[in-house]
Amino acid sequence: MEYISFRVDKPVLRQIEKGIKEFHYNTKSDFLRDAIRTKLQELEENRKRKKAWKALYAARGIFKGKGKAKTDEEFRKLREEAGKEFFEEMEKRFNQK
Repeated sequence: MEYISFRVDKPVLRQIEKGIKEFHYNTKSDFLRDAIRTKLQELEENRKRKKAWKALYAARGIFKGKGKAKTDEEFRKLREEAGKEFFEEMEKRFNQK
């Protein structure tokens, strides 16, 4: 385990101490480790969300120009074709199968 040393302003320290008491942390270190872990998880989730939105935005053109289905069978076929095109595009973009 590595050591990290830093200073915080008194108001921030008071908030930390209040959080330690309220949420039953044993030490300031435990509180700060948990806060850092939580922030890192949040950043990773944001990265994944951003990547997913980029993929959806990039795929928006796949569905343009498709005709409207008049029957349930036509709709099913259009949906299957669009799905195949979408997955092919995602495989190309992310090199996955």
